[in-house]
Amino acid sequence: MGQDTEKAYKVIFFDWHKTLGQSDFWGQLKDQAHDRHHWHQPIVTFLFIKNDHLVQRWMRGEVNEEGILKTISEKFGCPKETLREDLAESCRAMALASPEILPLITALRRKGIKCVIATDNMDVFKEYVVPSLKLDKYFDDILVSFNQKALKFDVAEDGNSLPFFHMYLQANELTYADAILFDDRTDTSGAYKKLGFDTFQVEDTNGLLEKMENLLKA
Repeated sequence: MGQDTEKAYKVIFFDWHKTLGQSDFWGQLKDQAHDRHHWHQPIVTFLFIKNDHLVQRWMRGEVNEEGILKTISEKFGCPKETLREDLAESCRAMALASPEILPLITALRRKGIKCVIATDNMDVFKEYVVPSLKLDKYFDDILVSFNQKALKFDVAEDGNSLPFFHMYLQANELTYADAILFDDRTDTSGAYKKLGFDTFQVEDTNGLLEKMENLLKA
């Protein structure tokens, strides 16, 4: 993104999917040896390709895990509890993209920089992923769109705030200019730039680690 790597930030927001982690829901069903491998493609296609609006509603907290599982179960005749068990298993199996991430997070926090997960995600993230990886032990806070009732790139009607982040920044007496977001996606609205909120586009794990190391030196 061409941001100044010498700037000292008070808080770093980290996206999860394709930034800190690379795993997918029901990911273990990709294995052709899995008893329910034949479920994987229909579920993924139905939910994440043909019905992305359902995913958006799930991430915004308008529907929950139970509602999504009910919809999939009714569509394909899959037992809802088995779908739930497989979803939970895939969440608990999620891993960080590199073993170097947590030591760098610890070092950044020791420097006085808040490190916060900021993810457009579902109720299952806090239910299964966070406790499995003990993420609340390593990060100052975990913001999930399901609970925030907004996505990271949503912009307030007046264009002067980002609903996902606004309450957290206020509560911690921080401004947008104090923050940087690490994310595989970029802001296309111009709102982040207008607010002085820096972003760094994560294209691969090496780039993520290098940027974190640079901020340690700032």
